[in-house]
Amino acid sequence: MNEFAAKWQQDAADDAKDTKKRAQTAMQQERLGIVRYTNVAPLHWGLVPWQGASFVRGVPTELNRKLLEGEIDLTLISSYEFLKRRLELKALPDFSIATLGPVYSVMLFHWQPWQDLAGKRIAVTTHSATSVKLLEILLAEAAIDAELVPVEPDLERMLRNYDAALLIGDSALTEAVAQRDIDGHRPLLTDLGEAWYRLTRLPFTFAVWASRKDRPPSGLLVKRLRAAREQGLGQLAEVARAEAGRLNLSPVVIQRYLSNFRYYLEPPDRDGLISFAERILPSFEPGELEFWDI
Repeated sequence: MNEFAAKWQQDAADDAKDTKKRAQTAMQQERLGIVRYTNVAPLHWGLVPWQGASFVRGVPTELNRKLLEGEIDLTLISSYEFLKRRLELKALPDFSIATLGPVYSVMLFHWQPWQDLAGKRIAVTTHSATSVKLLEILLAEAAIDAELVPVEPDLERMLRNYDAALLIGDSALTEAVAQRDIDGHRPLLTDLGEAWYRLTRLPFTFAVWASRKDRPPSGLLVKRLRAAREQGLGQLAEVARAEAGRLNLSPVVIQRYLSNFRYYLEPPDRDGLISFAERILPSFEPGELEFWDI
């Protein structure tokens, strides 16, 4: 057998193995991680488990761990974890949680002005490594040397013991809207999404849908996720009303909040993701990021 024929047979065998692997994956029970934050609600609006798929709900750090340990198969993973584990993970090509400017739910609450935080202690949420890394970048760019201390998210406790507090998600949004006094004083607010935009003029991509490279998502799962997103964005007012009731906030506030997000991982969102990676991972190469062709 000549070299060309041998290579052709090997390529055909590899293709057959890949097809078989995808078929086996489609028949297995797929475990989908669902982040329990309002900004993700449009992505799974109306989506319910079906035969062949189950849902696991949690905060980003929980679902990141479950994905990496093989306890779930696909989830919205924080950008930092995706970038750090880029040799193990592969993302869907058209899903993201990103903003161009303010995000309203990744907020630093602080007693002193931003430029006076040098030498201070900042309590940072344990629910998101990406937001902590973003804060580290912003502090470094401003030449502010502060101590970051991981703390369970509770704004009152954080600000009674530290000079500033980083919150994310629904608690950050609720506190930012309320702007309440704590012990008779109202903290200052810095939106990290807006601060990133001022620094780079790029979107910040907070999360992407990803799976392990050895566990490709089925076409059916991705198709249903895309359909759920279209339904959620098409019924954004209804999504906002449901989430507003859960958070005890105005539906108008929630709809404005949700309409601010970029859910499709468009080229500027990828540029923002690469810019973030280059700042936190010295050895990063853009070609190392991989996306499913599905």
